[in-house]
Amino acid sequence: MERPHSEYSDTELYELLRSDQAETAFSELYARYSSMVFAYCVRVMGDRDKAYDVFQDTFIRFYQSAERHSSLENVKGYLLTISRNLCLNEKKRMSSQTLEFDESLYNPGVTREAERSEMMDLISMALELLPHDMREAFVLREYQGLSYKEMTVVLDIKLETAKVRVFRARQRIKEILQPYMEDMNR
Repeated sequence: MERPHSEYSDTELYELLRSDQAETAFSELYARYSSMVFAYCVRVMGDRDKAYDVFQDTFIRFYQSAERHSSLENVKGYLLTISRNLCLNEKKRMSSQTLEFDESLYNPGVTREAERSEMMDLISMALELLPHDMREAFVLREYQGLSYKEMTVVLDIKLETAKVRVFRARQRIKEILQPYMEDMNR
């Protein structure tokens, strides 16, 4: 008896993308990683519509990659690498346009207490003020939960560089939020 696709490893599912079970395998991988990839795209792009376009392109390219590669060990890292590259390309394309900040994109939940919601809005605002490389590293580490080693693969940087970017992003966010924190504590 064949086991359900939910019990397959990512690598096994990726290999099935080249078979008659491609649709089912893709559906399972999509179910596993779509929310993570979309959240990454939204945080990096800062615009839900543009993030959705990049998100869709990510999975199209991922599916098409099975034609070129028969095996893949780190599906999560590969998906994030694709979405990162697409986000960078889209950001370059939009660089002449002004991006609007939409606080609702980063709302952490529907019914959280007011202080937590306000703090998340402030952190989101601070994220928008960071240079792209720091923001990207911070999002991968803090929002996506990647290890520094995984970040080196996705960002194609050295381990120390990943650590430094996250550290500097945290420091810069603290600096940006300092006046607000002092105001809140009064």
